[in-house]
Amino acid sequence: MSKEKQSFLTVLLSLVLVPGVLLLVSAVTGGAFPVGVALLLGLPLGLGYGLQTGLLRSYPLSSAQGWVELLVDLTWSLPNTLFGFVFGNLVYVFFGRPSRADSENQGWVVYRPNPGGSFGHNVLQTLGTVNLGGAGQHEKMHLLQARIFGPFYLPFVAASYVITSLLQLLWTCTVGGLLKLLGMRDKAYLRPPAHSAVGGFFGWIYYATPIELWAYATGNP
Repeated sequence: MSKEKQSFLTVLLSLVLVPGVLLLVSAVTGGAFPVGVALLLGLPLGLGYGLQTGLLRSYPLSSAQGWVELLVDLTWSLPNTLFGFVFGNLVYVFFGRPSRADSENQGWVVYRPNPGGSFGHNVLQTLGTVNLGGAGQHEKMHLLQARIFGPFYLPFVAASYVITSLLQLLWTCTVGGLLKLLGMRDKAYLRPPAHSAVGGFFGWIYYATPIELWAYATGNP
């Protein structure tokens, strides 16, 4: 299959499946999610995502894996895909530019970071199927996690951050703070291991979430 045909199919499937899934959600919820809203959101988002991934040739539709990745991203994992498409592109455009060389046949959109700074170089990030900085140590694991957990992924991540934030605050304001006052610790808060991409107070909150513990333990799949 030619690259041009793969790009065309990516655009076509995105344009059909994104609004189609949103219409299905509308039907299942008994109209709680209006049909008009499903079309108003689904058509431009589907076209936009299809054009971006089609032009970057993200999905290798000459292989079964490419078809599975695209279909999963446009159905089961659609909330993650749309979240990444909207917010990833809004944020990452200030730190880099979409790269076909890094995205082609990789099943995601990669922004190659601008020179300088740490975001995109030392600190990589993946939102849905949109990434800044490339695969790195474990960014593709987050992509796999989103595809496995589908619509439950984002709520699980949000809940994880709430829990680790509360644990960090509780420790810092009680045991950690007391140990710091007694000179038994140099910092009241819990700190992540040295290999964590993020350090300091927030670093432990980030590192202790299940998705990060899993990703650091296994690296890129």
